[in-house]
Amino acid sequence: MVSEIQKVSANDAQIEYFKYGEGKRTLVVLPGLAVKSVLLYKDMVADALGLFGEGFEVYVFDRRLNLPDSYSVEDMAKDYIAAFETLGLKDVAIYGISQGGMIALTLTLLRPDLVSALVLGSTSARVSEASQPVIKEWNDLASAKDEKGLIDSFIKYVYSPAFVEQFGPVIADSLKGITDEEFKRLSILTGRMNEYDVYSRLGEIECPSLILCGDEDAVLGKTATTELSAIKGSELFVFKGFGHAVYDENPEFKERANEFLVKTLL
Repeated sequence: MVSEIQKVSANDAQIEYFKYGEGKRTLVVLPGLAVKSVLLYKDMVADALGLFGEGFEVYVFDRRLNLPDSYSVEDMAKDYIAAFETLGLKDVAIYGISQGGMIALTLTLLRPDLVSALVLGSTSARVSEASQPVIKEWNDLASAKDEKGLIDSFIKYVYSPAFVEQFGPVIADSLKGITDEEFKRLSILTGRMNEYDVYSRLGEIECPSLILCGDEDAVLGKTATTELSAIKGSELFVFKGFGHAVYDENPEFKERANEFLVKTLL
């Protein structure tokens, strides 16, 4: 049973989330950047992540509602830490995708006592010089409220060519009608993203970690993700022929994540 959208107030932030599953352990899902909130599609998201609910109580969080004009990845992590504490969430596994994975890494460095395991998908410990223009392009297009440009750019970089050929028009239609508030949110969420860098601290992370990526990631690049192997005892799997959105394009991504979580925590 998927809950209604709920709201937690913590650290001067209001954060919306929904939950499902009845497992004894807690799994937190931190999605990546999105043109529109994943909570608008909560039933579809819960269905796509349904296998996690067999062993876990799953919380899917959005970013905070009342975004400040300047908002770093570390700020995001601190907001989620406050939300976890308010909700009484402890010893949680985190499934972090793209920017959500960056937040998960930062959160774990700030509060390792809260995190029992990490699944890090299509993410990195820093935004490389090669990847920074992509983030800047999204920031510029969102700031200019260029709907067509933003949608085209997002689809181009996030999805593989084969997936775009089959589903590109459907994805584009689903993203149309971007509101001024949504443009502003994306502009803020990307505004300081290129500052993010925790690479030198990866050796401090000791919880079990699974790293998943596609070898044709046009957003962050394969190298940026595989650098995460510096995490002690981490496991890495690279999907051949897939791009940044391998988490949506290949069902094996979630299957491997679930197998890891079950093996590690249940």
